[in-house]
Amino acid sequence: MPQKRSKSREYEKLFEPIQIGSVKLKNRFAYAPTNLVFHSWDGLMNEQELAYYTARAMGGLGMVIYGAILSSKFGVPYMQHPWVFCFDVAHVPGLSNFAENIRLAGSMPFIQLLPVPSSGGRNWTGTQPVAPSAGMGKSPPYKGQPIQKLIQSRIPNSWSAHNVGGTSDNTEAREITLEEIQTVIKENTHACRLATLAGFAGIELHLCHGYMLSAFRDPRMNKRKDKYGGSEENRHRLLLEITDEAIRAAKQENPLMVVGVRVDTMCNDGGYGFDDTKRLALKLQDLGIDYYHVTFGPDPGKGSPEAGGGHRIDGVLLDYAKELKKILKVPVITPSVHNPKLAEKAIAEGWTDIVSNAHQFLADPQFVNKLKSGREKDIVKCTECGFCGARSPVGLNLPVRCAVNPEAGFERYNPEYQIRKGFTKADSLPYILRTK
Repeated sequence: MPQKRSKSREYEKLFEPIQIGSVKLKNRFAYAPTNLVFHSWDGLMNEQELAYYTARAMGGLGMVIYGAILSSKFGVPYMQHPWVFCFDVAHVPGLSNFAENIRLAGSMPFIQLLPVPSSGGRNWTGTQPVAPSAGMGKSPPYKGQPIQKLIQSRIPNSWSAHNVGGTSDNTEAREITLEEIQTVIKENTHACRLATLAGFAGIELHLCHGYMLSAFRDPRMNKRKDKYGGSEENRHRLLLEITDEAIRAAKQENPLMVVGVRVDTMCNDGGYGFDDTKRLALKLQDLGIDYYHVTFGPDPGKGSPEAGGGHRIDGVLLDYAKELKKILKVPVITPSVHNPKLAEKAIAEGWTDIVSNAHQFLADPQFVNKLKSGREKDIVKCTECGFCGARSPVGLNLPVRCAVNPEAGFERYNPEYQIRKGFTKADSLPYILRTK
């Protein structure tokens, strides 16, 4: 009789190493960047942030993408929720502790940088928001997510339902100026140098989810008459300029630094389509990106993680990833593939190179280790309830919790997640000095 395949053998492709630029990952699992509101408004690292991500790195992930991290001082007045900062040397020690913790826990630390968290809408300072064009925010094309609609229906007359995310009554954006655009590029470029000094293995540029850089692509949001508006070429221009400068700066500091991008697939209610995205992907590859991370558009549609309530479709972005794999030479990362059998098939069939998740690793930080050791039945599965979203930045801006993992948000109290011994001898040198 044929022998029964072991679980590690059953998921052989998921545990194959892969090279991304100069960095070798031990498997095909990545933590997808997620804002969890564990930090405060001062933008500094804290023990809960360290413990949460260290727990996931200890759980067997090949890479941890930390973000989004605010990479521009210019963007601070437009914050709708707390962000960790990376635009000043004062932020480097905390980020360095984070990167070192992830390495000591057995994973590779990446940082996702976003310079401007705005394209209209409220913010925490009451400052008039900026966008590619004036007027955005008064009648935004991006519809409220299901969890936001739930909050409005449950507490329709409360302050919390209407003011969390900012207290400004002036939600109609002004057009960002050409001078301010250059400031954003310059400050994001410097953030890449700071991230390199902090010891991250790679940088991921946040070009998605309807924030300002993503909004420049969108003809619904971008009505400019200058070189950054109008044609597709012009609407791509800022994303390409900021990527080009980021690659130059990071690799000048350390030639082995990996630089990737995360880009929307398409809009679901007008805007740009997937053909636009494929053309942009090729332009980004020509600039020298090391990987491409797929994600949903600025107005997530049916099947997205934001759908909640059991409406998420596992692997909903794999069809887009397949098409991108046909034209790109760099590795492709695809999120929201929770079922390990589907993830194994996606890798084996060449639909994607890496799968990224956040919800499932929130539910069970030991997911990867359990899968590798044949304990799949012990995995605590994400139930897709969407409760985490009620507390998240798209909800009420409270520290995130998980309906099936009561430890989520309290990892700092578990001694198992405390790194007690660091690197020794030459390995204790700053990472930038240990690379060849």
